[in-house]
Amino acid sequence: MPRLSRRHALGLAGLAALPLNAAGRSERLTITRIDLYKVVVPMKADSTTDPETAESSRFDLVPKIIMEIHSDSGLVGIGETGRGEDEAGVARNAASLKGRNALDLNLTHLDLPVRAGYAAFEMALYDLVGKAFSWPVYRLLGGLAQRKVLVGYWTGRRTPKGMIRVAERAVAGKFTSVKTKCKQGDPVVETAEILAKHAPGIKYIVDPNTRFNSYADFLKVAKPLDAIGNCLVFEDPFNKSDYEGYRNLRKQVKTHVALHLGDPKAMIRAIQEDACSVFNTGGNPGMSSFVANAYLAGAAGRPVWHGSGNDCGIVDASYLHSCAAAPNCTLPSDILSFLREDDLIVEPIPIKESYATVSDRPGLGVDLDKDAIRRYQVKS
Repeated sequence: MPRLSRRHALGLAGLAALPLNAAGRSERLTITRIDLYKVVVPMKADSTTDPETAESSRFDLVPKIIMEIHSDSGLVGIGETGRGEDEAGVARNAASLKGRNALDLNLTHLDLPVRAGYAAFEMALYDLVGKAFSWPVYRLLGGLAQRKVLVGYWTGRRTPKGMIRVAERAVAGKFTSVKTKCKQGDPVVETAEILAKHAPGIKYIVDPNTRFNSYADFLKVAKPLDAIGNCLVFEDPFNKSDYEGYRNLRKQVKTHVALHLGDPKAMIRAIQEDACSVFNTGGNPGMSSFVANAYLAGAAGRPVWHGSGNDCGIVDASYLHSCAAAPNCTLPSDILSFLREDDLIVEPIPIKESYATVSDRPGLGVDLDKDAIRRYQVKS
């Protein structure tokens, strides 16, 4: 049998009607340069934490790097790093990609010199390849599993007074859930009562980030929270390796118990130990890894959601495509760029009645707002 050319194979796959400048027609998807922009985009006032709690950490002031991957086809893919990525490492990875054909890269396992900015390069390359084939990224991730993705409201540590404002905003935005951060000693039971009073019907997701000392300490809070009846999930209340504690917690409460895990080996162990009923498996692995982890959890009958680092619009678009490709991503995901002063994209991701609809436009379906980039750009 004669060997098929890539162009012929693409045609057999139903992709014959590609744009003239698309990969597969002219093979022009060689990376010519990568532009990097360092930005700082603050959160909106009172969007995450009460001013009166005097939180020392302003995570929103930690820089991010926005990237544009240019190709000889004229198409450009865009990406966004997490907070505080190693700039030298990102620049090194960018240099390693110059001159390579994006079609020759394994997008599920990028061969980069270092890990710095890995997820940003992944989303930018998926964006670029999606544009080349006139496909939305969710198709490259396995196909559309759900058109609309459930989204929750988010806040950091709150006082009862501050939770009243959060409840009012969640109701006004027609969200179905609110996720909060807390630590041992915080008035989390009181804030749950406030939410139940001012936002009846809205579910509460409580995430202590393992800041309770033990299972026994959290149980003192979990039981009254469970009794209020508006809690949807307890996420990472104490040390994640305390599998016995998590099993016991599941027996004591009706509320879902979640672990935030990105390593599939850790997820398998948690499933074997019956330590959780649901997973937060986003925020770190990247798009292809999220979808793979979601399928792993789904095989064990566990729903998932996508966490975040309170990012801007490019990352949120990547989350949305990932969630759209994962059939068991049915819990409220953290697509939260609306909490920033600016999302750095031309058109915000629309969220209506607690759902975001994935774009059918090629690539990620969002465009970089260059004016916003200039406004928030800082020196390296």
